[in-house]
Amino acid sequence: MMSMRGFVVLAGLTAIALVGAIFALAWESSPVTVVGDREPAFPNLVERINDVGAIEITTRDHRFTVTGEGEQWGIEEKNNYAVERETVRNFILEVANLRLVEGKTTIPDRYVHLHVEDPEAEESESRGIRILANDGALLGAGVIGRRKFFLYVDGRGGTYLRREGDARAWLAEGEVNFGRTPSDWLDRTVFQLDPKQVKRYTIRHPNGDAVVGERVTAGEKVEIVGLPDDREYKTDNEADRLALVVERFEFADVEPAPYQDFARDDIPKHLTTYEFFNGLIVNFEVLTLPKPEDASRFDEPPRWARVTVEVAADAPEDTRAEATRQALEVGQMVKGWEYRLEELDGLRTTKALEDMLKPAEES
Repeated sequence: MMSMRGFVVLAGLTAIALVGAIFALAWESSPVTVVGDREPAFPNLVERINDVGAIEITTRDHRFTVTGEGEQWGIEEKNNYAVERETVRNFILEVANLRLVEGKTTIPDRYVHLHVEDPEAEESESRGIRILANDGALLGAGVIGRRKFFLYVDGRGGTYLRREGDARAWLAEGEVNFGRTPSDWLDRTVFQLDPKQVKRYTIRHPNGDAVVGERVTAGEKVEIVGLPDDREYKTDNEADRLALVVERFEFADVEPAPYQDFARDDIPKHLTTYEFFNGLIVNFEVLTLPKPEDASRFDEPPRWARVTVEVAADAPEDTRAEATRQALEVGQMVKGWEYRLEELDGLRTTKALEDMLKPAEES
């Protein structure tokens, strides 16, 4: 049987161990404060920050290159579809501002905990980067890992990274926020038009049915042509919503045409037209593809569209010039491209009348 003295000693040791564990936990979870100079993670980039000509991004699902100079940037794999200069600028500045704070593991098996493993590995969460000068010189390369929140007491965060040719992972001061996919980099806004100026829209379904919405004057409510007297809309602005596609048309993805086979008879195709009071006409030819096998029942099927523009033959004389200018501007943007639609636009360009109405027994 343990003596009272032995019990007291054991209790004391247990208390000391407990205090030590609490202290260690508090120390581990407290912000790191580093005093002194911090070496840039990519010094060559800092020295030649104005000479960047290409940015290569690699993840487990994508590999793409952003190239350009000045105000003109694009993604090579997307036929140089435009990337906003501000997106490129922010990336370069954020990477250049990374400062090494603390060396971490050199053991490859532990990279995964910091998300600095091989970016092309099957379940990798890391993002590989290579930054090249316009003369081809390598300015910086490595793997960007997960964020470290509250690196400093003032709320600034950090980033785990591993530089190319260096087995050691590092915790760096600074954060980088760039997309993993080409679509995250692209300028996804194609055009913006006033939906209140839509005079008529027509959704032609594969079975021959058509949903036609009209307004007499700009800005007033849209009414569906041929709406049964005994049926009501689900919401007060149900018909107006379908015109919002043209307000700010943004895509989920884009590919050079021809990409999808719009001539196939076994894939549903809708023809949706927006006619404006000034005579401008915007046409969407929309394919509804089968759902992927891993899609849930709540997911919409993928929809791809070709967009064309024209000016109506009976456009008003006093607005024909405006309609022509808009047609030229929008036409230049959409020519030669096919767009994967955002889910909401996909729904709006393929809407059936019955889906806009309350059930018959509620009307």
